Amino acid sequence: MEKTNNSLSFKKTYKASAATLWKVITERAHLKHWYFDFAEDWQLNIGQTFEWSAGDTENKQWLHRGVMLEIIPNQKLVHSWEYPGYSGTSVVTWELHPIDANTTELHFSHVFTVPFDVTKPALKRENFEMGWTHILNISLVEYVDNL
Repeated sequence: MEKTNNSLSFKKTYKASAATLWKVITERAHLKHWYFDFAEDWQLNIGQTFEWSAGDTENKQWLHRGVMLEIIPNQKLVHSWEYPGYSGTSVVTWELHPIDANTTELHFSHVFTVPFDVTKPALKRENFEMGWTHILNISLVEYVDNL
């Protein structure tokens, strides 16, 4: 994982076609198995707002909110990420780069456009680093490998 003062970025190769990986990162039926269980408001429409909840080590459920910003089927998904009621906003980008018919490289970034409230331990940057490392290196790999 590469880090700057305001971003995390990651490149990883997956054993899946770009079309398959696109479905895995955009369809609710797949997402709930390796990422988050989004509600019906998760829709691939520019401007669509969606929400989800996820917990931290203190068993608190944090409300997350995103807005779909850019969608290029089988290539790129960009959405915002924030916590209603707390300072900070960020942008998450998923870019798919086919290597061959059955292999795709994911270029992922999480850019913190306005830093999250670091007085809240769950919102510290280190937690995002650990979370994304687990999600992209373990959860997504295991899910794709078992398709």
